[in-house]
Amino acid sequence: MKSSTLIHSLLSASFCSFAFANTQLPNLNEEKPQSRFAVKDRSWPANPGEAEICIWKDDKIAPVCFTVDDNIAPDVPWWLEMGDKYGIPVTWFIITKNVGGNGVGGTWDLWREVLAKGHDVQSHTHTHLHVDEPGWDGITWEYTESKKLIEENLPGHRVRFLAYPGGPNSKVNDRVEAGKLYAGARGVTGTLVSPNTVDYLGVRAITENSFNNSQAKWADFQRVLDPNDKVFRAWGIYIYHGVKDKTMDRPLFQFVADNKDKLWAGLFGDISLYAQERDTATLNVTENTPSKIIFTVEDGMDDEIFDYPLTVKVRLPDAWNNVVAQQSGKPVNVQILDHEGGTFALVDAVPDRGPVSLQAL
Repeated sequence: MKSSTLIHSLLSASFCSFAFANTQLPNLNEEKPQSRFAVKDRSWPANPGEAEICIWKDDKIAPVCFTVDDNIAPDVPWWLEMGDKYGIPVTWFIITKNVGGNGVGGTWDLWREVLAKGHDVQSHTHTHLHVDEPGWDGITWEYTESKKLIEENLPGHRVRFLAYPGGPNSKVNDRVEAGKLYAGARGVTGTLVSPNTVDYLGVRAITENSFNNSQAKWADFQRVLDPNDKVFRAWGIYIYHGVKDKTMDRPLFQFVADNKDKLWAGLFGDISLYAQERDTATLNVTENTPSKIIFTVEDGMDDEIFDYPLTVKVRLPDAWNNVVAQQSGKPVNVQILDHEGGTFALVDAVPDRGPVSLQAL
């Protein structure tokens, strides 16, 4: 491979400095991060074999996720219906002390059903910071007990994310302790934030009533599709509790469905894993010939925790009509795109899991 092509690949696809090389971070714990990379529109490598890491999965413009706090088990059937109708996966942040107790908390059988349908269940602590209850044993216990109970009662499921409780005791929350147990955490209020300055242990959330609302332009998710907006390509995280009116139209849901070619409707955890891997990733094209392209992706995150594939866009030789992709000898997902006369592959690559090879079929 020509050295100029290698340099191009490194410069275009690395989202951070080489300071992250050979590290194994449990999360990116920066409360007020500086810009980690330049936010740009979707781009297209110019020459065969050149590659770049996409800002978001499948080269979407922006991601959006829907999160529900406090269990609210009676609403689960409605959310499952909305998920099927609009293609929206939902992340429930549950209070484990309430599971099996009353109708709002739901049962472990219910939460197993939620997982089976492709949604997610993560931690909203054990008691929701009810510090005056008998047996309350500090914030570390609050965070640990929830994680332990969910994983014990949902066998095989991993709890890597936390939603901080709000309310009168919210000051008890501790991001340092959360960072020892979780890969990321969501707050309760906020606005849209540029994708290059996300605080992954305090991700801001917005509410549905800010969508297409002239009185809440600061949190209108439509802005993320505007290349001239300062929050272009931002991650939209919606927060819900109980849903009072289940019969009203949902313009936000329809907007997401109508723009599925531009928006990644994903789970909170998947988006957080992707973004932190991306922010510490380095791409290196090691072979570029008319018959084969090989690249590696490395990041600075803990490989035991961060195992979500990044999307790498590769310019293919003009003679390649289709392609097979493997990482360390195992097949990986690949999509073929045509753009302005060029052929491109979107390839799934998990960082630090070995080289990825592309060959023409």
